[in-house]
Amino acid sequence: MLDMQKIKNGVTVDMTDAEIAARNADVALSETESAATLYIFQRQDAYPSIEDQLDKIYHEGLDAWKAEIKAIKDAHPKP
Repeated sequence: MLDMQKIKNGVTVDMTDAEIAARNADVALSETESAATLYIFQRQDAYPSIEDQLDKIYHEGLDAWKAEIKAIKDAHPKP
């Protein structure tokens, strides 16, 4: 395994294989969770404001609004 170090009581020491494995597992879990929720933030950025959405419904109808929202959801699918 790759030598990794940590600071313990102000001194740099090598991490044990078990500590490295635990750290790697934590990193992998964090990356998986981040990937699983990334679509939420992408959709939030892509959605028009509520005011614009309501204006679209009023002027173009519910079907036009649904099509716009579906396009955003299709562009940023749930994993």
